Amino acid sequence: MEQTGFNRDVNIRGLTSLDADRIIEIIKGLPEWFTPNVIPQIKDDMGRMKGFVAVVSGVVRGFILLDDRDCCIEIAWLAVERGFHGRGLGSLLVHVAEEYACKKGKRVLTVKTYGGMDYEPYMGTLKFYFKTGFKLYEIIDNYQPFNGQPAAILLKVLDCNGQH
Repeated sequence: MEQTGFNRDVNIRGLTSLDADRIIEIIKGLPEWFTPNVIPQIKDDMGRMKGFVAVVSGVVRGFILLDDRDCCIEIAWLAVERGFHGRGLGSLLVHVAEEYACKKGKRVLTVKTYGGMDYEPYMGTLKFYFKTGFKLYEIIDNYQPFNGQPAAILLKVLDCNGQH
C-alpha cells in the first residue's frame, strides 16, 4: 500500500514471519527505548498480533504491532530504525493503525508508554504521539507491567467517516 504525501519509496505491508529478524535488529538498535528483556515478548506478540512494516527501497525500516481489544485497538509496539527517525515513517504507521481500527469497527486507538518525565528519549516519544493526535488520558504510577515504572496512557478518538 503506497500512501500519498509520503516518499514514493515507502511501502506499507502486512508483517510476516520473514520480518522477525529484521524487526529484532531494529529493536536492538534502539536501546534507549527497548531493553533486551522485551525481545521475547515482541517475538511472541509478532505471532499473535496484527502487524505492519514500513519498507523503504526494499528494506524494512519500521514496524507496528496492534492488539485488538474489546474497546479499541492498542499500539503494542512501534519502532522506526534510528536513521529513519523524523522522516514520517512512524506517522505513516500510526495512520495505518487508524485505518485498521476503523476497518475493525473500533473508534479508539490507544498506546501505553513510559510516563516518567525524567527520561529524554521518552519525552520525544510523547511528543511524537501528541503530534499524531493522541491525548494524554492518565499517568499511572507504579504500573506493574512496566516493572513498577510510571505509564502514560494515551488515546486517540477516530472519526472513521472522515479525517482522523
